[in-house]
Amino acid sequence: MAIQKLIITELNIPELLKTAMELPKTGYLEGSSNYTYLKISDAYIHQLFPFVQNKKTSKPDYFNKYSMGAHITIIYPEENRIIHLEELNKEHCFKVISAFSTIIGTKRYYALKVEAASLLQLRRKYLLPDNLAFKNHWIDFHITFAVSKIIN
Repeated sequence: MAIQKLIITELNIPELLKTAMELPKTGYLEGSSNYTYLKISDAYIHQLFPFVQNKKTSKPDYFNKYSMGAHITIIYPEENRIIHLEELNKEHCFKVISAFSTIIGTKRYYALKVEAASLLQLRRKYLLPDNLAFKNHWIDFHITFAVSKIIN
């Protein structure tokens, strides 16, 4: 199956973007044997989640006291790349571009699109395309702050 571009719906919530712009724009590279991400402030979840006015919406499932919390994925496990240990714990900056929602499978994801030149360079260093491949879709760097199940 060919990888597809996501259908994106821009979120017109000025206060959400204003709040996001006031949050820290740096994080530290973390990862496991096959998953790499930029750990960012959990305020991205706590402060942005309330702007989504939908009773069916919840915080992302990776956001509990035993998980990574707010983050920007850099390399997914299915991309089969392991970064060198010396890359970990380095600080990277990013820029918030917009807020959007998209549907993948049976879930609607609410997220911020972000840009980060240093993260893009890291993907290129490991011979990965600029966009991430997630569940047969091309996606940009992003911060997911809410998820809802789609009821058929």
